[in-house]
Amino acid sequence: MNVKKGGSKMAKLTAWLVTIVGVLLVLPLLGITALEGLFASWVIALGVLVIGIGKLVRNYSKKKK
Repeated sequence: MNVKKGGSKMAKLTAWLVTIVGVLLVLPLLGITALEGLFASWVIALGVLVIGIGKLVRNYSKKKK
């Protein structure tokens, strides 16, 4: 497994998106409801979509040996 020092840009983007989605999912459980509603739903949906597309691109763009 050849990974550059510091990781790839896609890996960093995925890590940030997963973190943001996780925070948005946990906030209502902690009683913080200011971000609850349509905005949070759209951010979560878009984050999951970007993560999924990024994983697909990464998996299908690898050179076959």
